Amino acid sequence: MSTLQLLEDLYARKVTFSDSELLRYREFAEQVVLTLLQEVQKQRRDGDPVIESKPIGTGSAFEGVKVKPELEFDFMVPIQTNVQQIVFCDTDPHVPSRFGIVKTQQKSQLQSKSTWKKDEDFETKFCTDARGYGFLLSADKIRKWFQSLSDRTLSALEKHFPGSTFRFQQHDPARNLLVIKDGKELNIDIVPAIAYGNAFLVAKQCSSEINLPNEATWRLSFSTSERDFFEKMKRVLPCNSCHLKCLQILKYLRENDDQLRPSSHFTHGLRSYYLKTALFHLVMESSPQAWAAGCLEQRLREMIKYLIDRLGEGNIPHIFLGNKRHLVNPQWRLDVPVKFFHHTEANLLEYVSKTTMEQARLRLVQIRDNLDGILHQHLQ
Repeated sequence: MSTLQLLEDLYARKVTFSDSELLRYREFAEQVVLTLLQEVQKQRRDGDPVIESKPIGTGSAFEGVKVKPELEFDFMVPIQTNVQQIVFCDTDPHVPSRFGIVKTQQKSQLQSKSTWKKDEDFETKFCTDARGYGFLLSADKIRKWFQSLSDRTLSALEKHFPGSTFRFQQHDPARNLLVIKDGKELNIDIVPAIAYGNAFLVAKQCSSEINLPNEATWRLSFSTSERDFFEKMKRVLPCNSCHLKCLQILKYLRENDDQLRPSSHFTHGLRSYYLKTALFHLVMESSPQAWAAGCLEQRLREMIKYLIDRLGEGNIPHIFLGNKRHLVNPQWRLDVPVKFFHHTEANLLEYVSKTTMEQARLRLVQIRDNLDGILHQHLQ
């Protein structure tokens, strides 16, 4: 079989869900989260942040690039609270790249209209006192508060969805809801988020050493714009283009490489997000016809080469943050706030060790040089 035939065979047999199967479980996951949020509203106290009732589906299950076998579904839940200002690294160098901090209104500003209960002071319950900044909204406290409310919904979920079982487990920073439905396990991640234009700050704090309380940092997310990127590719690229198939196959190779090499740094050292970013960059840099259906092998090899080169340089640029190409060519801006294109270019590999990068790079070189052999191994 040719390499292209091997890729098509792997895709059909191992990689992709049927549209009907994935849609059925995705719709069920959405109903579960909607029900959970309805129940959470009953637990929320006056003065707590307002939790929106409609979640936002994000990630591969909503982008059309989900890979077998895991049924994983990610949701952001927007919250609203007394935000005074959101600060990023473009105006404060102490704020880490790809994160933001949320300044809250001071207690004195709220006294005339405050509804906080005396024994539940908002600043104590939801904020951290950062010297020189005042009170900053704590991603850690918000996450734990939302988790405590979610914990109380289990009995209602089991009553609403008879025949399915539910239990929570911590999957930092999201609350991971494990559901057994029809003998299959669904993993549903739910994380609170604060809207900032068409971007979001999610309750995922920076883990590196910084000059701010780590719990005060909120990770910047462009997940809705990334979902829109996939939608736009459908319109811009040729009919039956290979871009989704290319990404899904590479994701499958990453997720399953530890079956061939248990210590694989490709599996354990690189995030799936890096592969998606590679696809975005290459689509922006090439002509639409380069992604025609018959170009699958060439584009897959090009993605592998991109990752090899970028790992060698120690830099995978963020698709939006600091990407000044969007200032010149607005085709792929997708309503991202323009200020983010003026940021210093964000490097996704900033906190990845040199050893991990080099070992992952070497493994990708091996896969590139023996692609047919690797595909045969996965097809056995």
